[in-house]
Amino acid sequence: MIPQSDVEMTEEELEPVPLPSRTYSFDWNNGRVSSRKVDGIEAVKQTVFKILSTRRFEHLIYSGDYGNEMDLSAVRGRAVFESEVERWVREALTQDDRISAVTGFRFNYQLDTALVQFTVETEFGAYQEEREV
Repeated sequence: MIPQSDVEMTEEELEPVPLPSRTYSFDWNNGRVSSRKVDGIEAVKQTVFKILSTRRFEHLIYSGDYGNEMDLSAVRGRAVFESEVERWVREALTQDDRISAVTGFRFNYQLDTALVQFTVETEFGAYQEEREV
């Protein structure tokens, strides 16, 4: 017997429910996923690390929205470099619904590398992140 109802639901009546951000913790020292679970800002920190470490379109397991498109081969000059890095990081990270903005970029140069520091603003709060480019 098939259940029947007099009430019809339309898509306008359904409210989207945010997905939980709970995930397994990444053990940075051993390079393994542990059985411990993290949620909230800790889960977002792991996601930021993974997004910035993954090249977009290189791995079939990820959608085309996941990863970064950082390509320094055609960048000349510090002003262009800084604006391109800001754009790449913002485009990569704001694909995640939990991240509302990426702000406060600062660049520290040493020989042929740059340390990029920025603030990641999430629905769980803001935190400082840094990457060497």
